[in-house]
Amino acid sequence: MKIAVITDSSAGVSTQDALDQGIYVARMPLVIDDREFMEESEVSRADLINAMRLGSSVKTSQPPLGQLIAMFDSLLESHDHIIFLPISSKLSGTYQTAMALVEDYDGRLTVIDSLFVSAPLYYATLEVKAMADMGMDPDAIRNKVEKESWMYASLIPDDIVYLKRGGRISSAAAAIANLLKIVPVLKVYNGEIDLADKVRTHKKAVKVGIELAMAQFDPEHYEVVVLDGDCDPKMYQGLVKDIESKYGITVIQRELYPIVMAHTGPGSVAISVRKKLI
Repeated sequence: MKIAVITDSSAGVSTQDALDQGIYVARMPLVIDDREFMEESEVSRADLINAMRLGSSVKTSQPPLGQLIAMFDSLLESHDHIIFLPISSKLSGTYQTAMALVEDYDGRLTVIDSLFVSAPLYYATLEVKAMADMGMDPDAIRNKVEKESWMYASLIPDDIVYLKRGGRISSAAAAIANLLKIVPVLKVYNGEIDLADKVRTHKKAVKVGIELAMAQFDPEHYEVVVLDGDCDPKMYQGLVKDIESKYGITVIQRELYPIVMAHTGPGSVAISVRKKLI
């Protein structure tokens, strides 16, 4: 069985990376100052970072339904089956939208809710591709991913102004946080983004973020990804070295892509721990 494996823009996959890995990406729109652009093809990561630093309002949306249908139809001309791994169902309506299409494809479409986003979703997609290439049945793949997937990420923004613009915190809360120099430590766990802690300095926030993310780390079964959201290079490399020296591992380094950065802003950094599926 020839299977096409698709994820979406939230996984942080460039066009070239997708080609190299043999996967497909359902691109998501970004709305910058009320103008809509398709991520990657019409607006680059650098463009988004520059727009946000200049004060632009940025919002995200799920892949357009028509685009998703056209992608599925096109791939099924050359493939027997599609496996689609969208962003966590608790962060977007993409999963529900895709599930509503399953019956229309007569058993040729499998949609998986890994409850992941960003790099963990990307690496889960590569593992699903590997399982499919080994001949594993799509239903078995879905059951394995949805039963065994686990991730925790600490996400530290550089400036809470972007959380305020995206509606993640109120203007009043942002004003108080700025006055008291409070830095939030966000957590991505069980498919949702929530506040894990709030501390007085960015350095302390990074330290707390590492401790929270690495609390259940097992080097045999887990991997660590540190994501650079256009943050200070010295801070980022110091963070990577601290984790590697303390835990005796090699950290995977990747960039934080627009769909996540649109909410947390440039300067963000994330420490992600994910259980490997194979």
